[in-house]
Amino acid sequence: MMVVFSGGGTAGHFHPARNIAEALTGVMPEVRPYFVGTEGRIEAAELPGLDYPYRLLPVAGLQNPLGSMRRTGSGPRRLSGLFRAVTGNIRALWLLARAVARLVPDFRQRGASAVVLTGGYVCAPAGIAGRLLGLPLVLQEQNRYPGKTTRLLSRWARQIHLAYPEAARALPDRARERVLHSGNPIRPLPPPAQRGRDAARRALGLPVEGRLVLVVGGSQGAHKMNQATIEILQDEMPIDDEFVLWVTGRTHYEAAEAALAGVPRQRFEIVPYLEGDRMYQALAGADLVVSRAGAMATSEFLAWGLPAILVPLPVAAGDHQSANARSLEAAGTAIHLPERDISGADLRGERLWSEVRRLFDTPGLLAIMSEAARKRARPDAAGEVAAAIATLLRPGPAGAAS
Repeated sequence: MMVVFSGGGTAGHFHPARNIAEALTGVMPEVRPYFVGTEGRIEAAELPGLDYPYRLLPVAGLQNPLGSMRRTGSGPRRLSGLFRAVTGNIRALWLLARAVARLVPDFRQRGASAVVLTGGYVCAPAGIAGRLLGLPLVLQEQNRYPGKTTRLLSRWARQIHLAYPEAARALPDRARERVLHSGNPIRPLPPPAQRGRDAARRALGLPVEGRLVLVVGGSQGAHKMNQATIEILQDEMPIDDEFVLWVTGRTHYEAAEAALAGVPRQRFEIVPYLEGDRMYQALAGADLVVSRAGAMATSEFLAWGLPAILVPLPVAAGDHQSANARSLEAAGTAIHLPERDISGADLRGERLWSEVRRLFDTPGLLAIMSEAARKRARPDAAGEVAAAIATLLRPGPAGAAS
């Protein structure tokens, strides 16, 4: 039984597809996942290391011509921006049509039973091909505000799994009855016995005593956050029992090391990236995290009951990270700190660290935020989504064969 999984362009779209596929094969060993991804993006690097067949396609997103004009100034430059947007959209539509024409016979030949879509441009051709073949469509949306592809394909989806209940408001009315609040499909958490704070810190070589702040901007880092963190550490703002574990991102690591070459290391440690169990050790050992507001990252913070200061990436598509941060702030799990607040020439680090200190110095506040995070968390989301998909695949009243 072959099930198509399509989602990519970023880790936030690809990893949910991978996690759901792993959970589904655990529920139904007879399922054979088949991945459809984007050429030159994260899935092209990760899929060869997984034991799944896959196909990579050239795809592109549609642009707003009026928005392109506004971003390119005035006069001839505006006309040039409009021309590039229009020609880019023509190319994107041609790539979409060509991808659909390739996927329809591909899915038919492989005997596809369903199509699971987790976001990104490549979902459009996979979803349209599945729709043309009459296959059940399943959507999983990670963010507070659904992407364009999710909004379009939700009209025909059999199941729509949301991480943020509020996201349903942006879907067509007729799609909302098929919404399930399942959470984001993060990797399974370790057993409770392996989540100890002290053991996690020892495994990372960090101080066991005191308060640990984890600063992380993702695999590529976050430039403005990194600049503020450099100021914090250069000015030796962490004092007494405060310690910073700073994950710079691979591309920023050497510059960070150079900027802090003469600064004593008693109060911080910097690393380029943490993967797998080492990231989970960092989450287990931290008292507070400063991070971007990507959906998968914030879902892991919730699962660990970790209070957060969220600095959304302002150029994220549809400004969806700001929507995520505002929603989590309203739920009491996080503080939303817009990047503009730490982007000035002066006091970037002081502004950020004052927020850290406020949370540390307000009695009981971190405990309240932690409890709110655990209430909102859905650590078993991958299993819940997989179990729901299984109802479409098994014969019976709710299954695809009925």
